[in-house]
This record gives sequence, structure tokens and C-alpha cells, in this order.
Amino acid sequence: MKKIDPIFVSALYYGINKAIVNIIGTGGQVLGREASRKMLELLKEEDIIKENMKDEDIKDTFVNIFGLSEDLKIENNNDEVIFHVVRPTLSLFLERIAKEKIPLYICPFMYLLSEIYSYNKGYNLMFKNVLPEGIR
Repeated sequence: MKKIDPIFVSALYYGINKAIVNIIGTGGQVLGREASRKMLELLKEEDIIKENMKDEDIKDTFVNIFGLSEDLKIENNNDEVIFHVVRPTLSLFLERIAKEKIPLYICPFMYLLSEIYSYNKGYNLMFKNVLPEGIR
């Protein structure tokens, strides 16, 4: 089976976020959350995301099925959840977003991952800090 090149997916996410900033502005945050909910619905319908997934199952889906990073570490400290995305495959997207200081509104690393985690744990996560490490 042929895989989609991460450069194409990076360009897609970059273009979507840049367009949202140019057209909608900060209202894009609501759009980002809603888009991730709709993505979650589709993934549930396709039986990729299931109820009661453990952290290891979420990691396996994110890393091995979606191919979004080399590793994912999840820290749940009761009052906060920290996702450590190790060597993301969409580094071009993240580098350009950081360089141009474009807010992330549609992002598999923030919105989709937190939506999947929230769904499985019964949480309603709110973003506190997004600290990309190792991005140029």
C-alpha cells in the first residue's frame, strides 16, 4: 500500500491554518475544536478509535496507525495531561507555523490527540501550554 508523503500533509495543514488566520482570525480556535470532533466521529465510525482505549492503545494509534511521530509519551498528573510528541513526522508543518508565528487551529498534535484522549478518559481538556521543543 502506498503512503502519503508527510511533506504533502505538512503543506495541507500549513495551508489550512494560514487560511484560517487570514479569513477567520482567532475564531479559528472554535473551528479547530469542531474539526477535531468531526475527525473523531469519522475515526470512531471506521473503528479506528474505540471506547476505553488505554494510553498504550492511543499511543499505538497515533504512532503506528497514523504515523504522526516516532513515539508518544503521555503523562497524566491528575490535574493536567502532558503529551510528549517525539520526532513528529510533520516537522515541516510545525517549523513553518513556528517560524511565521501562525496560531495552530487545525492540528493533529494538539486538537485531535486531546480529543481522542478526552473521549477515552471522559475528560474535557483545556489547553494550558503548547511548548514545541526542537523546532527550528
